[in-house]
Amino acid sequence: MPALLRQALVLLAASALSGCGLFSASRPAVEGAAERAAVALLDPQAPMRFRCGERTVTLRHFGELATLTVEGRSWTLRPERTASGARMVSVDDDRTWIWVKGDAAMLELDGAPQPRCGLAVEKPLFRAVGNEPAWRLDVRADGLSLLLDQGDTHVFAPSPLVVDGEGLRSYEAMSAGGALSALVFDRYCEDGMSGMPHPNRVEVRWQDRVLQGCGGDPAALLQGEPWEVVELDGQPVAEPARMTIGFGAEGRLSGLAACNRYFAEYALSGEGLRLSPLGATKMACEPRAMDEEHRFMQAAGQVDGFAIAADGTLRLLAGGRVRMQARRR
Repeated sequence: MPALLRQALVLLAASALSGCGLFSASRPAVEGAAERAAVALLDPQAPMRFRCGERTVTLRHFGELATLTVEGRSWTLRPERTASGARMVSVDDDRTWIWVKGDAAMLELDGAPQPRCGLAVEKPLFRAVGNEPAWRLDVRADGLSLLLDQGDTHVFAPSPLVVDGEGLRSYEAMSAGGALSALVFDRYCEDGMSGMPHPNRVEVRWQDRVLQGCGGDPAALLQGEPWEVVELDGQPVAEPARMTIGFGAEGRLSGLAACNRYFAEYALSGEGLRLSPLGATKMACEPRAMDEEHRFMQAAGQVDGFAIAADGTLRLLAGGRVRMQARRR
């Protein structure tokens, strides 16, 4: 914003806030608080959109208040104290309210309960997660969105400054509650709760919190050139070039199974990696190759996770046990 306009808003916010007697020696300087208030006024949080049955509901915060819009109707909402989540009630009719907890919400309009609501968001450009306490950061086209405290706290910071360096990328932006920043390192990271591997280690800072976690799409670690299976159930494979695994885009899986070509699908979730039943051609080969193919098919059907070793070897797991090891061609 123009410097004179920002300065005027800061002075206005400082005057209003100091007049309310909110500040004491133990609080931050008035100038810093006023600056955050001015930024909050000019850069309100991005709207949160929920799907409630067939309806789309838009909730947008402006400082302490918010607006709720449903099918052309709008209400002004005020916050109401609650043990968890964020409950906002219409200033004109307390029979209209929304109670947001993480990605879900409960809604009543004119006293009529609505279907349970789920957050409707586009796939983020980048996502990072962490535990103890649980948090999630989404890098979206419109800014940084941080969920904290089991979803009870939502921080939004628009228009981040993005800086690329060797082996890392940084994001920094201003939320209504202060600076929000994230450092994304190009380093392998395993989620401490689920064990899911990710291509990035992430550090997020907001207020006095420093959050450590993992980020990026786990599929990026699998996709690319096909993997050659070098070990199956602890035994070396006779011809690695004849036993391959290719993780393609949109969940496609294909390769060679010692004798025949196969095709399937794979899926990554919070529970790990799953492969669908493998379909294959029906060519007959020598007995040893057919035996290896049978063991490969059997092991693939039991895969429930993966890891990447320090030397880059792919380990496909079943119940924590390594069933296959593979390397890039």
